[in-house]
Parts: sequence; C-alpha cells; structure tokens
Amino acid sequence: MRRIAIALLTLSLLAASCGDDGGEGAEPTTTAPESTTSTLGPNTASFRGVTADTIKVGVAAFDWDRLSALGVNFGVTNNGDIWAAAVEAINDRGGVHGRMLETVVVEFLPVGSTEADEACVRLTEDEEIFIVVGTVLNEQILCFTELHETAALVSGGMNDERLERSKAPYVTVIGTQQQRTDAFIELMEAQGVLQGQSLGVIGSKDVSETGFRAMVDRLRHASYDPVEGLIGDNDGDLAQSARDQDLIYERMREADVTVAISTTGVPLEIANAFESNFEPEQWLLATVMTGRGLTDAGVPHDYLDGALAAINGKTGTTAQPLLEDDPLASACIDDIRARTGQQISYSLETVPNNITTALLSCATAIILEAALTNAGQVLTNESLLSGFEAIGEIDLPSYTEATIGPGDYGAIKGLSTVRFNAATGTWEPIEG
Repeated sequence: MRRIAIALLTLSLLAASCGDDGGEGAEPTTTAPESTTSTLGPNTASFRGVTADTIKVGVAAFDWDRLSALGVNFGVTNNGDIWAAAVEAINDRGGVHGRMLETVVVEFLPVGSTEADEACVRLTEDEEIFIVVGTVLNEQILCFTELHETAALVSGGMNDERLERSKAPYVTVIGTQQQRTDAFIELMEAQGVLQGQSLGVIGSKDVSETGFRAMVDRLRHASYDPVEGLIGDNDGDLAQSARDQDLIYERMREADVTVAISTTGVPLEIANAFESNFEPEQWLLATVMTGRGLTDAGVPHDYLDGALAAINGKTGTTAQPLLEDDPLASACIDDIRARTGQQISYSLETVPNNITTALLSCATAIILEAALTNAGQVLTNESLLSGFEAIGEIDLPSYTEATIGPGDYGAIKGLSTVRFNAATGTWEPIEG
C-alpha cells in the first residue's frame, strides 16, 4: 500500500517540480512595444474568449487537498486562487489595451486522465477561454493546444513533439525538456560525476518517458552509454510496476552502475531503489525531493546523502530565505499573500507553504501581460503568438536566464546545482 501511495506522487509532481513566482503589482520587466499589431478604433470581440472589454483566462490547478487525503502530501494546499490572483493583478494596472482579464479556475485531481480531460473540456468548451495558464498533466496540454486550438502558458512539460502538434500558441515558464536535459548534463559534467562512471537512467513511461528519452539521447550524444531503466505502461497495475522496478535495479546492479539519474523528480524510484537494496555511488536527480517527501516515502535521509540535483530557482533549498531580499520575489509574495491569505513563507520550516506556486504564478502573469500587450488590440491566436515571440529577454521573480522568441517557447533556461545534506534534510546550493 505504501508503494501505491508513492505511485500517486508520480502522477502529480509536474507542479511540485516547477518553481513559482508572483508579483505585487510589479510591472513586466521586459521591454516590449505597445503593440506588434497596428490597429485603430475600439476593441472588438476578435476571437473566442475575447470581447471588447474582457479576456477570459482559464486556470488549471492541481487539487492538492484531495491528493493529501489519499495519503500523498507535498506540504502545499489547493492554490488555484494564487494563479488567479497573479493574473488578476494585471487588472489593477488597467488591464491590457483596455480589456480586463476574467479568470475561471478549475482544480482537478492529478491521478489518471479522467479529471484532467474534464478540466480541459470545461475550460475550452463550456467556458470558451482564450488562454489557459497554470499546471497541466502530461499529454493533457494537447487537449488544449491541439484538439481545441486554445493557447496555453503553463508551468512546464514542453517537448518537441507536443510543441509540433500544437495548433495554438504554446509557451512554458520552465524551459523545454531538451533544454533542461542539456543544462543538466553540462552541470553534472562540471561537477565531475559523469566521466569514467557507469551510468543508469531511470524513468516512467506513464509520467516521464519524454524526459527519460531526452536524457538517454543527450548522454549518448555526449559519448556516454547509459543503462536504460524505463518502467513500462502497466495500465494502472501498480504491483506490476513495482516488480518492473525491481528488475530494473537488479539489471543496474549487474551492470555495475555507479551513477543513477532519476528523471521523474519524485520519490517513487528512490523508494523502490532503497527497498531493492540498489545503492549506486552517486544519485543525480532532475529536481529536488524535499526531506519531508523522502520521509513520507519511507526513504532514510542517509540513503540520498550527497545526492546532486539541478533546479531552476531557490525554493526548497537553504537559499529560499534569501528570496526575501529579491525585490521582484518579495513584491510577488507580498501581493499574493494580500490577495489570497495563503500561507507563503520564506522559511523552510513552514508547512504548508505555497511559495513555489506564488513565484511561478507571478512569472506566468509577467509573461502573459507582456505577450498580450505586444499582441495589440486585435487579439487572436496569431497575434498572441507574435506577442510571445516579441518578448525577448525577461526578468522573472527568483529565476534567471529567461527568454522567449521565435522558435524559443520555454522561458527559463538557467539551472543550478544543489547537494542533499542528510544531517539537516535540506538541499544546499553548490557555489561555482
């Protein structure tokens, strides 16, 4: 039963593995023209979800409270109101070209595809939104951008296939999986933990197959020969998935794998590896796993002592308290607190804590406002795409190296390395 609970984690971490940002009335920090479309006259109902006075924005958010009731607790609470608050802050600055943003929030349980699909249908068909923001579950993005040709500005999960299939503008706050994988390998090479080692890559077909494939392909392109450990699609048979994982770890032991790379960003593989007595010399993780999350998964902190991870921001690490001194981040958090009353803290000890969602939502709102401003008065999918592509470099709260342009639709490029300290149960930034 513990493994079943942990497996639910895997289906929900897409939101937890991304950072978040918010801004208290902060102006977009990109330098953008007033409009990339020269128009005269009053606004009109130029597209689905757009009237002369409003732009309808759908918010897709995970139902963390119900997930917690199932026994899977990430230390956060339902936060659809945070996403909506960050978007609605744009209205305090006069909206965009005289239009106010109207939000519609749908929270769904990120387990299986049923509620994810229902959320998409409600937002696109029932509410007829212009654009969706927030978090989506794996292939759910294609329900918006391909099936319903609805624009999306979401937290992460972009890959080449999803982007190619999209028929509407599709942008993510977090860089593409290919970009993140390249940066991950570069960081780990800089730490000297790949050269001369026997590598194993672990992933789940249900959750992280695209990230897994990207990691394996990039490693081979860099002249490494990793042992593959992809768990198959067992159609919800969690017991079979656990057995498959045991076989994967046995194969890695036989291949003398010394460095194991987890591509899912959740404690699932780590918990099963621990139970399977798989002990590589070094663990490398696609994102941080909180000390609390490891404890809840039954993983002793000593098992991951010295593990390295690559992250976009500071949340979840000992650098998180420093965000209070970041003007963009602190403005975001102050504003979201005031608008929602949510518990958002710079302390690592505060539980629950929605600081990650607050920051990511503010980053989303900054990008959205810039794109809508660039798009001009005649708002359509085509003008919105031009609006995104005109952004260029953009400053986002707590994040670095963010750009959007033609053919470049994943904003945050920068990654940094952190190391897990078992004694404190925290991730510590590595300087240099």
